[in-house]
Amino acid sequence: MSVNDDNVPAGSDSFWEIGKYMRTVKRCDNGYQLCSHLKKLLEERSEIEKKYAATLQEWSKKWNAFLDKDIEYGTTKAAWRGVLTEAEEVANLHIRIAEKLMSEVYASIKVWQKDNYHKSMMHFKETKEFEENFRKAQKPWAKRLTKLLAAKKDYHAACRAEKSTTIQENNARGDTTVSPDQLKKLQEKLRKCQQEVESTKEKYTAALNDINSYNSKYIEDMTEVYKKCQEFEQKRIEFFKKTFFQIHQCLDLSVDAKFNQIYASLNNTIANVDYNKDLKWWSTIHGVDMAMGWPEFEEYSPELQAISKRSKSNLNAADGGVVITGIKHSRDDSFSSGTNEPSTALNRQSQASNMQTSTISYGAASTGGPDRNRSESPVNTGENPFGEADEDEHDEDAEEDAPSQGWSVRALYDYVKAEDDELEFKAGDIFIQIAEEDEMGWCKGRKEGRIGFYPKNYVERI
Repeated sequence: MSVNDDNVPAGSDSFWEIGKYMRTVKRCDNGYQLCSHLKKLLEERSEIEKKYAATLQEWSKKWNAFLDKDIEYGTTKAAWRGVLTEAEEVANLHIRIAEKLMSEVYASIKVWQKDNYHKSMMHFKETKEFEENFRKAQKPWAKRLTKLLAAKKDYHAACRAEKSTTIQENNARGDTTVSPDQLKKLQEKLRKCQQEVESTKEKYTAALNDINSYNSKYIEDMTEVYKKCQEFEQKRIEFFKKTFFQIHQCLDLSVDAKFNQIYASLNNTIANVDYNKDLKWWSTIHGVDMAMGWPEFEEYSPELQAISKRSKSNLNAADGGVVITGIKHSRDDSFSSGTNEPSTALNRQSQASNMQTSTISYGAASTGGPDRNRSESPVNTGENPFGEADEDEHDEDAEEDAPSQGWSVRALYDYVKAEDDELEFKAGDIFIQIAEEDEMGWCKGRKEGRIGFYPKNYVERI
């Protein structure tokens, strides 16, 4: 067994054997395929980045819609928004990664592949050149090897024949049944075999000397072609290394100033959460720090709005005195800070400006307060001192006795009744409005056989 300069034992699958250079030639084809695989890798990673960005954006959109309902408020709400803003900005970064992978890295691989691999009929031009150069370098040595193998075969065959004849001649000498002529023929045959051994050995030795003397030339020629293959592969490896650095630069967000800024901003947003500010805001907008136009006694003035028919029908003349028949305030479609439902808080300025009192009779002073934000007195009605009770009661009875009249309305919000004569419904419910709204913004409607009052701004006509 021969050993090379690096003390690596020679195997039976050496590069120097006939045709084994094809593995190095095939490597050139593999380089082209590796470029194609690397482009495919980038395409898939780019799609992953886009899908991740789209998922973040969809998630942020969903939770922003939730925050738009204003269940959360103040600086704490800002922290929620900060987390969603982070998602949107990170999504933008990943979209940029996807674009850079394709526009910069993928494009550079495509150009390099085209410049270094030129397609021919069956193979690449570079592959074909390497194969032809290896074959030319190996052809002279291969011819000598063929002669050597043939000489070796002849020599070994002559040796086998000589050995067999020697055995026969030795056996014939000890056998009395063999005639002298037969023994002489065997001895003659043995001499010819011995001569053949000598002749084939000389040819075998000559062929071996010939190929060994050519080995240096063979090694030189093959090495020259091999170096070109190595240089070509070196270019590919160096390019791939550069490409992997490009991929790293695209993917590494830790060195991106924008990325660091995103999380610095998020950290500041979270740090700004202040329960004192949030609770103070709530107290001012929805709590005990809200302004209130408390009811006050007001003298009769002709400019005051006339008492509604329904209010007059509900007065109890027997009680006498001054009665506050109703407080008119705006129970409109105003929204508390950012909410999507009508505010249930009183509008203080409107309430103060629209309070109305009416002097009904003079006697023992008696006051009655409003039972709800409708123009309706909680006092049980008796006879109307103005003589209009019959007409008013007839009008109200006509409304209640005519359920087929009216029009359909749809609830915009949930309404929970506060008193027994009110109508309760859920957002989306459809029912019948059977009377126009009164001056206080209340309507009468019928739902599932029940008649009651409800605020007009909670429904829409359909």
